[in-house]
Amino acid sequence: MFKLIFILLFALSLNAQELKLLDGNIQAHTEVFGDSTINPKTKNIITNLHKEETIESITGEFTIDSSTLTSDNKDRDKHMYEVLKSSIVPTISFSITSIVKVENKYQINGDLKINNMIKEVSSTATINEENGVSITGDFSINLTDFNLEPPTMFFLTVRDQVDIKYSFNFEKGN
Repeated sequence: MFKLIFILLFALSLNAQELKLLDGNIQAHTEVFGDSTINPKTKNIITNLHKEETIESITGEFTIDSSTLTSDNKDRDKHMYEVLKSSIVPTISFSITSIVKVENKYQINGDLKINNMIKEVSSTATINEENGVSITGDFSINLTDFNLEPPTMFFLTVRDQVDIKYSFNFEKGN
């Protein structure tokens, strides 16, 4: 029985293509009420994605080190790393659980792991297969959902909601 399952999994893996990240960008956005915006971003993204026949078959994971998120204000970045507990739990990851076509876009469902807490997240994305695979989309989270408290200073408070935009370009491998 074990041999049969192994052979079946091996045969299925022959059809799967690795998607190699050519370039990517993840940008977060939040606001300091009454003051300014905070827009950290990173291009330091590790991916492990595979695709079989259809876009809906894409599976895998995206990972970043939260200390690679940078904005235009280095002092504020230090506070952001403290809020994200980067020295304790540096890794943020997203694992795809399913992709569903909805009209002319896709809904990517997955598990987002921040601060060792996992929450289900859905993202609306545009995915196309011209010259490889490109994925562009967005979603929002609340820091408090991951047991992270938005910082306050004097009368200023950072908004709990963080809007995330992403863009990835992959080449199809073997």
